[in-house]
Order: sequence, then structure tokens, then C-alpha cells
Amino acid sequence: MKVIDIIKKLPEIRITKNETDSEIGYVHSDTRRVSAGDIFVFPEGQNARYPEFLGQLKEKNVKAILLGPGQLKLIDKTQFDLILETDAYLGDVYGKLAHLLAGQPSKRLKVVGITGTNGKTSLTYILYHIASELGKKCGLIGTVQIRFGSEIRESSYTTPDASSLNLLLKEMADQKIEYVFMEMSSHGLKLGRTSGIEVQAVGFTNLTQDHLDFHGTMEDYLMSKFKIFQLLESSSQINKFGILACDVPGGAEMMETIKQNQIKSPIFLLGSSGEYNFSHVKLSLFRSEFRLHKKEKNLPFIEVRKAHTNLLGNFNVFNVSMASFIALELGFPWEEILKIIQTLPTVPGRFQVVPDPKEERIAVVDYAHTPDALENVLKSCKDLNPRQLICLFGCGGDRDRTKRPQMGKIAEQYADYVVLTSDNPRTEDPLSILMEIESGFSRGFKRFETIADRRQAIQRSIQMLEKDGILLVCGKGHETYQIIGKEKLHFVDHEEVDLAFNERSG
Repeated sequence: MKVIDIIKKLPEIRITKNETDSEIGYVHSDTRRVSAGDIFVFPEGQNARYPEFLGQLKEKNVKAILLGPGQLKLIDKTQFDLILETDAYLGDVYGKLAHLLAGQPSKRLKVVGITGTNGKTSLTYILYHIASELGKKCGLIGTVQIRFGSEIRESSYTTPDASSLNLLLKEMADQKIEYVFMEMSSHGLKLGRTSGIEVQAVGFTNLTQDHLDFHGTMEDYLMSKFKIFQLLESSSQINKFGILACDVPGGAEMMETIKQNQIKSPIFLLGSSGEYNFSHVKLSLFRSEFRLHKKEKNLPFIEVRKAHTNLLGNFNVFNVSMASFIALELGFPWEEILKIIQTLPTVPGRFQVVPDPKEERIAVVDYAHTPDALENVLKSCKDLNPRQLICLFGCGGDRDRTKRPQMGKIAEQYADYVVLTSDNPRTEDPLSILMEIESGFSRGFKRFETIADRRQAIQRSIQMLEKDGILLVCGKGHETYQIIGKEKLHFVDHEEVDLAFNERSG
């Protein structure tokens, strides 16, 4: 695409140097991927690495760059033939430029974006399964993996960078994928990775404390999540809509933010005062039963349907309910949705049940790594009325430290016994992390022990677990590694649990 055409489409970009007839291939912010003929975007907040970037760009003969406010003074202008600048937020402009240069692939897709502190992975997986069972060609982009057609790829980030994301969407569109169910993290939204994408639908699950090491404040966290509704507002897709859970933490605040910013797009509410709701929840070790409520448009009554699913726990009732309503608004048949949700595949690392060989006790592996998520999954385990509930967890190193004592307090409140162990300690001292969690326990609380080695902690917990008991293993979920120091070591919670069960039975 010629520069003159880029400027016409994205007027927030201006030319600082060179003619407008230059031909551009694509755009990258990673020097390993950029080629001659591409535009390079200098990452914000990495000023100290600019000399390194400049050297790598020179080696690759990259002559075109896009800069944000204040970056021009940091580079050697003589090295480049084409310099583009913007006074807008660079991340958003980068996202829009990547979408444009990739051929605006989201216009050929029905992208459903899901955001929220908890539930994104489960919700997108459930939607992907419902649509696939209905014969739709689907794509999935999220924390655990990327899927479309017959391909399954590992996922490095919940939301890929703008360049990778738009190339991925182009690949899906070229393969005639119709629906793409995508997790949109607060990082991805704030950094502009999703900017420019035309969404068909968006969903908001909740907002609880997490990622304050990145966002700094809950207000910034909220506004980052709110960007998903700005995507909806700017989308040109017909029949677009949003669904917002209102009876959840952060629900009222998000509703007020939408109102203050005068979002006009159709947004349905999931909750007691909304167009959609669920009730009469009955939980067991085998399935969850509930009722789905839908207010009929322009009619004075509510349609109620009995529903059940094989997924366990209250939070899964919420996830299945929200997914069902999104599927319904997408135009999928109500009766088919109700049938499909009865036998949904388990989402890796999300309330993933691992039974012992004799089926006398179970372990539940879950990704819960925030105070709210830990409380929800503990409550869900308690609702199953186990004879004993052991909670095993830790907290990630080099991440938000304020949540550590909070999670300790929650574990004490709900579990019969607590085992503190390493999550991904990274460059922090594992025992120091565990001591910070321990500081949240009440004075005199003794129903816990600390075992820094996660494998040993799982083995010890399995040995302690009584018949008809539940061991809840939290924090890592689907992850296949453990980061200790700067080493990434193979480690899978459900594999370790299964080995420990077999050792106990053998």
C-alpha cells in the first residue's frame, strides 16, 4: 500500500520525511520480524534499547518508521527514508495500521471479543464449541491456544501483538472462517493490540483486582477493559451487540462508564435487572442444573428454559449462561444451544477434574490466580459438599504483591487445610513470596503448611486427602511450565496430580 493511501485512511498519521508514493509492505514492532519495505514501530517505554533497535534496523535495511509523541528526538533521522509520526496514542495507531495493511481481515469475519478479569478462556471455549457443533467454521484466540480449521497452535499471549493478530485474522479469513471467539485482555486493549478490529459482539464478565503491577490503579484497569466497548462503537458490522454482566464486581462501574461515554451500540445486561439472567442453580458432583431467563422484546413476560451442563461449579453456570445468551444473540437456535451445553468439553486448567484411580476422591486444577478467582473456585468446591477441602496455591513472582495476603485470608476462610507452594516464582525468593501470603492468615491459624517445591507439595497433599475429599490446585491451570529464576521448566499440574494419585494407589 502506498503511503498516500495510508494517510487518507488514517489521518492521525503525518509524514515527517519523504514522499507519499513510497510502497509499504507491513508493520512490525519486533526487529526479528521486520523486513526491508516494512514500517517499524519503536516500542514505547524501551528508550534505553533504541540504539540496539537502530543497529538491527540498519542491518535489515529497514527505511521506514512510525513514531509516537517525543520519539523523534531519540532516533537518527538520517538513517531512514520515510518517517511517519502521530500525536495520538502510538499503540492504537499501530493497531489500526496493522489492520489496514493486513487488508482489514476482521471485516470478513464475525469477531466476538470477551474481556474481564475471570472467565474469558472458559467463555470463548464454550462459544467455540457451540458454534462448531452447529457446523460453523470457527477460530479461537486466547490464553491456552489458537485454533482454526484443523490447526492448534500454542499461544504466547492472551491477546497477540497487533501485527501477529491481524496476520492471524487474515489467515482465518482466507480460510473462510466465519466466527472468531477471542479473549481481549486488559493489556491487549490498553496497548492497542486490538485497535482497528471490527467486532461483531463483545462481552464483559467482571472486574476484580489483578495486574496492578501493570495498570497501577483499578481505574486504569477499568478504562482498559472499557476499550472493548469503544471497539464495538466504532465497528461497522451490522447487528453488532454487547453483553455486560451487571450483578458482578465491576459491573455497575462499567455500566456507568458506558453511560458517561455515551456508547450508543446495543448492549444487553446479564443480571437481575437485565434482559438475560439465570436462577435455580443446583450443583452436584456430576452436573449443574439451572434456569435461563430471557425477557421477550415488546412483551410483558419472561421466557424461562430449564438447562443443565456437565461443567461443575457456580462460576461455570455463569459462563455457560453468558455463552448461551451470546450464542442466541448471534442467531443460533435456542433448542440447539440448550442441547449442546449438556456435554461441553472441559476447558484445560479451568475447574479441570482429575479423579483418583479408585474414584474415591478428586483433585480440581484451576488457573485461579487472583483473590476473586480463588474465592469463586473455593466456593464452587464447597458447594459440592466434600468431606475435606485442601487448597494448594502460591503467587507469581515479579507480579502484583498486594494480592498475596488477600489470597491467604481467602484460603483460610474456605479451606479445611492450606498448602502454600511456588507458582512461578521467577526472580523472587520463593519462600519470601510464601511468607507474604502467610501474612494474610489470622494470628494463631495453624491449618497450613509451606512446601516451596510444587511437585512435593502436590504429592504431600494427595497423601493427606481423605475419601470423598477435594484437593484444589490453583494458580497455573493449563500452563505446561514453571518459571524459576529465569529458567522455564516443564511442569503440568494435572500430570503431577495424576502421578501422585497413582503412587498413592500403587
